[in-house]
Amino acid sequence: MPDDAVDRFLDRVVEVLRSDHRVLGAWLTGSHARGTADRHSDIDLWLVVRPETRDEFVADWPRLSDEIAPSVLRQRVFGSTFLHITAQWRRWDVSIGVPDDVPSRSVSTLKPLLDRAGLNDRVGPPGEPRAPDPGRISALTTEFLRVMGLLPVVLGRREYVVGVSGAGLLRGLIIQLFVEDAAVEDRGGALHLNSLLPPERLRLLTDLPTPAANSDSVTEAHLACAGVFLPAARELASRTGAEWPSELETALRRRLRSELGIALP
Repeated sequence: MPDDAVDRFLDRVVEVLRSDHRVLGAWLTGSHARGTADRHSDIDLWLVVRPETRDEFVADWPRLSDEIAPSVLRQRVFGSTFLHITAQWRRWDVSIGVPDDVPSRSVSTLKPLLDRAGLNDRVGPPGEPRAPDPGRISALTTEFLRVMGLLPVVLGRREYVVGVSGAGLLRGLIIQLFVEDAAVEDRGGALHLNSLLPPERLRLLTDLPTPAANSDSVTEAHLACAGVFLPAARELASRTGAEWPSELETALRRRLRSELGIALP
């Protein structure tokens, strides 16, 4: 979105929110707050409302959001977060909190738009880079091994189109693993890997083969994904103390060897 269009949109946001006594503060978050936005970036907002009015405000948000910009799609996610798309395909997201949430936010991830209660003074200092979550690493690894274990079914039934989709799932799990290892305070959304991942990991993703719907190609894509995911996941698990699903891995290796005569990297 061009800068002048963003400015006009934010002016309208402030105009509508200022007229609502329930709203104590509003901030830009995401790439526009970090200063990394481009014309493709969506607009992320965080609102703080009076605690006693939060449920009422969340229920009233569809009406208020249409005063700002009527939506052709509005989805409520995570309880008090809303995703919007306008007729001009302007994407904007809103999360709604209360004053007690303010100190847990970081000054480096917020840009104030409206502050009628001095809440910006209570925003926390810049945070430390996020550390990888051991539980998340274990869960991603378990899911990767589970999906790999479906390869004999796909090939046995000659469901090669499904196999192409499976390779896509594996590629997605690699991306999630790499993002989990990104040492930044705010990892943001999924549509800016070029600025989030180091060049060598982007190259690993770029070099993964795109499978065709046949046996050899699907097998090659699955093994290539395993060759990228498993070493990275094992190193990350070792570094963070994440529990490694050893029995599942052993069972998978045995299954692929006996069913297909192939060995994982």
